[in-house]
Amino acid sequence: MLETRKLTVAPPPPATLQPNVFPLDWPAGGSITHDLFELAKRESWDPARLPWEQIKDYKLSKEERLGIGYWFSLLGIFDAAAPPVFAHALIEMYKHHEEDGVRKCFSTIFRDELNHEEICRFATQSCLPGAPLGPLRWEPKTILEKAAYSNIQWGYYNGGRYWDGYVAAHGKYPLEVLFTSFLMGEVAATTLFAEMAKEAKLPLFRQVFHNVSKDESRHARMALYLCQRTFPTMSPEHKAFVTRQLRAGFIFLSMILFKPFPGKFWELPDGFMDNHMILQEAALSAGLGLVSMKKREEAWKNAMLKVKATMDKFGIEFPAMPEVGLSGAEVPEGGIEDGLIPVF
Repeated sequence: MLETRKLTVAPPPPATLQPNVFPLDWPAGGSITHDLFELAKRESWDPARLPWEQIKDYKLSKEERLGIGYWFSLLGIFDAAAPPVFAHALIEMYKHHEEDGVRKCFSTIFRDELNHEEICRFATQSCLPGAPLGPLRWEPKTILEKAAYSNIQWGYYNGGRYWDGYVAAHGKYPLEVLFTSFLMGEVAATTLFAEMAKEAKLPLFRQVFHNVSKDESRHARMALYLCQRTFPTMSPEHKAFVTRQLRAGFIFLSMILFKPFPGKFWELPDGFMDNHMILQEAALSAGLGLVSMKKREEAWKNAMLKVKATMDKFGIEFPAMPEVGLSGAEVPEGGIEDGLIPVF
């Protein structure tokens, strides 16, 4: 029998100042989040185990290899930034004691985005001439290489404008408001990467796009859960901001999932679009699986209609998207400098 006579029960300590990641707790939430967490574990995959050595055996011209390396360099603008975006969100979730399942799901999204960044790394290292350390750390020689390098520089410059605004926004808006644009982007990405997996002539990239599409599908379902949980009690001010976020998310992701629209978010020099289209044609010729502009437009339109159905249900206006033929609320075209934080 335990000796308990000398035990002392101290008074409780001072309350832990909040927000704070402590005390540890596991707030309950929707079962879908735990289902998605378990699904993420079952669907786990390792980019390093894909047969990257196949690239050297593909009968590709120098221009086609450059086109593939260029495309994955632009994808890297988004995928290299995504891990810190979700890592920062995850820390905020712990500080504010978000649902346990939501935190777990965001940890898997963080891991998925690391995988997607690795894909960009392996592809650019294999296809860009002499770029073992990154797509900005090689010396272009031909006019096409110089055009690709210039475009990559400008793409990274634009992406670099994003971070400070994103971090500052966490103190201004609820998580669900910030991640509304993430929902639409992931719905569109699920379709587009699935189509690219079908179109790809190179087996390696067929597998890459298939894996990425499955990841994006889980991400979209998680984002939808956050929106449906919060929209019923959202303030009119935040609803108006969501409308703007949806527009901003589309414009931001247009660089890689559609076509960039200069002058709206993207600050692009003369000649960028010509370079971009020629290099994309080279990647398409290589068999990368890039889908036509018509299919991209259809994928975005379908994604927007799905998201619009959710917005309509909760009285949130959907923005006009003339680029894909959808009417809606007219919103200012401001970008990050005006407080818009498209999350990808």
